[in-house]
Amino acid sequence: MAQARDGSDQSVVNWVQRIRAASLAPDDLVLEVIKAVIPDSGSIDEDSLRNAAAETFSMLFETSPEVDLFNLTDQQIADVIGFTIGNDICNRVDLLLGQTYEKLKYTPQDVQLVRNEIREYVHGLVRLELDKLGPRPMDAHGLARDVLAATLEVFGE
Repeated sequence: MAQARDGSDQSVVNWVQRIRAASLAPDDLVLEVIKAVIPDSGSIDEDSLRNAAAETFSMLFETSPEVDLFNLTDQQIADVIGFTIGNDICNRVDLLLGQTYEKLKYTPQDVQLVRNEIREYVHGLVRLELDKLGPRPMDAHGLARDVLAATLEVFGE
């Protein structure tokens, strides 16, 4: 994303020019960005990450409808990366706890309440970590590992 903003990679610049010329609707633009950033090899992990990224961009457009995806600030880029990680963690926790929900025979309402609490908790942790980092580069794998571990510690009972 920084390469798109800064014009530091000619292949990225060419891609951005092609995408801008297509005058895509926001949803289609997001799909093109996701396809470019997260290649499709068919793995479940990449599918989860693509879904998480789509959700993150939806969140971004809700809070900043006029945002230019090709001219994000460093903080917006960090937020997109961080919240994509957070959304991916929520997807993974759903998979990990899904069988637990079924075994304990929670009502759909109870499951949704727990899922909402988990999402709120994960997003709060991500925001806290991003705020601590400030403008410094992020260790995405470390962030994912730490947030997932903390989330499972709290909600994995």
